[in-house]
Amino acid sequence: MSGADRLKPRDIRAAYRIVGECRDLGADLIAWQESLLTGLCDVLGAQVGISGNMRHFGSGNEHSLGTVRIGWPSAEAEQLWLEYALNVPIEHTPEYPALIGKDERFVTRTRDQLWGRKAWYRSKTYNQRHKRVGIDDYIISIQRLPFGDLWHTLWIHRAEGEPGFGRREWWIVRVVHEEIGGMIGNALASASEPLLSDLTPRRRVVLEGLLEGLNEQDVADRLGLGRATVHEHVLAVYRHYAVSSRGELMALFVGRELPKPGKYG
Repeated sequence: MSGADRLKPRDIRAAYRIVGECRDLGADLIAWQESLLTGLCDVLGAQVGISGNMRHFGSGNEHSLGTVRIGWPSAEAEQLWLEYALNVPIEHTPEYPALIGKDERFVTRTRDQLWGRKAWYRSKTYNQRHKRVGIDDYIISIQRLPFGDLWHTLWIHRAEGEPGFGRREWWIVRVVHEEIGGMIGNALASASEPLLSDLTPRRRVVLEGLLEGLNEQDVADRLGLGRATVHEHVLAVYRHYAVSSRGELMALFVGRELPKPGKYG
């Protein structure tokens, strides 16, 4: 193992710092995924990160939900990649056979493990897709979550011309993803839940007050609104999360960090 591939104490600290920062944003699916990707790209010297959620992976009837992408060099590059992702069925991608093992719920692979370097640089996938959007080497990690036939995937890409990933980077992605996967649906919101980001800013503040234990009049006083108006917001929050009481609402957020205070919409 070369010196560059050796793990250092700072790598372990960095991995668990990323996990902790995700936990701090756990109630917000989009925010914790953005934090996850930003942290991994910073630590690994990567450019593009994709955090994807998929139902029924391997069934031929897959569909994505709650996917976050960061780091594209341009909007045009992201659009080209998105067209590829949307138009090529996942079972027809070269990675698919290596990722859909019958008994494996968690797989982390480097590009070279999946392809071999020579085959990669001869492939249409590289020359017609990756090269055109300015990315090259990658690590992919996919794991099945223990509910809802839901899978979570990570793609971490380095820019064209950058050196390839090694064992150190593979380990960091593997450890971070394993820790994150164990928290999705508990400390971290899952893609099968209503999105916090779909609430209006005012309703997010109402939600925050409810989770703090404030009654409707207290929330009304905080916002400078009438109680009847706040009551309508409370009912809208209940509908959003498909609950009928404060107790049911609070149960959804047990073990999760409260949303950060928002601007009053």
